[in-house]
Amino acid sequence: MTALAPKLHASPWQGVFYVTGGGASLISQLLEVPGASNTVLEATVPYAEKSLAELLGKAPEQAVATATARAMAMAAFKRANALADGKIFGFGASASLVTTREKKGQTRAHWAIQASEFTHSFSLLLDAQQSRQEQEAQLTEAFWWSIGWALLDPSNAEADIATASSIEKQSHLAQKQWLPLLQASPHTWCTGDHDGKLLLPGSFNPVHQGHKDVLKVAESITGRRGAFELTLRNADKPDIDFLSTAERLEKITEHDVWLTNLSTFSEKAAAFPGATFALGTDTLARIGELRFYANDEKLREQGFRALADLEIKFLVFGRAADDNFIALENLELPPTLAQLCQGVPVEAYRNNISSSALRADARNKP
Repeated sequence: MTALAPKLHASPWQGVFYVTGGGASLISQLLEVPGASNTVLEATVPYAEKSLAELLGKAPEQAVATATARAMAMAAFKRANALADGKIFGFGASASLVTTREKKGQTRAHWAIQASEFTHSFSLLLDAQQSRQEQEAQLTEAFWWSIGWALLDPSNAEADIATASSIEKQSHLAQKQWLPLLQASPHTWCTGDHDGKLLLPGSFNPVHQGHKDVLKVAESITGRRGAFELTLRNADKPDIDFLSTAERLEKITEHDVWLTNLSTFSEKAAAFPGATFALGTDTLARIGELRFYANDEKLREQGFRALADLEIKFLVFGRAADDNFIALENLELPPTLAQLCQGVPVEAYRNNISSSALRADARNKP
């Protein structure tokens, strides 16, 4: 499949590659063909757990998983966006191949290709009876097939390779209104006709009954009609890709959803002046952290006053933390921030459902 390398290098595509656990042969094959500098902006193998955690903002729940590959591709795309203009992409791959260590589960690989207008996600189960060299060759061939299919001409992606029929593929082509969400400028788009005055921000991975109950209680307290706010941008982690966004939207059927690229509440306030944000005490505590204000107390105070000037309110729900239940009154907040907050009585709402726990349960199901 290295025959595709000259075609890729001759195309307008430029990208960043993050590959771990297997398939690093792709990088050497990219670089050994003349013209590699036309395509490869950066290529990294974040093998160490700490290296991968630094790349993604935190350690992934599973090192070899679809979600991890998509996050790696999005991190690569964001890096490519910082290095070049034009047709850029990010390639992220995480694999588990045969090693000298005993492995749990199957040897497998997940990878994704992210561009400004699409997300393509791929998975491949590998034969554990093969040698590592055989698995590496098969995986690299699969990588090249996906690159040809996604970035070059799908009809000429050399789909007759033996591996192609074994590759599981998921894709989402972003609709026009979504395209600015991965750009720098603030952008918002709603699935329905909503005034943006009562919002529940979150990643909703997955949405659950607790989220729905929060919005129901918030509506009864404020008298406003609520909506979810799903931001594709996070201050600490890679952006959410289009495919994952579409999957989460499919599960939110009872309320409108605002899609935004607003990572801070200062940005959210500017986009939704006069809004009430329903949030948990864990999120509120992070709003007060100095690290989001260049570790400058004056800048933090200015930020809180700007929220007040925009008539932003926070409706605060208690959250379970270890064996404790943390309510608004249990937080030590800067006075200017505290003045923007209204606590929800525990008798009105208490729900200990955790999205991370739900994801863990889903992974453990046979």
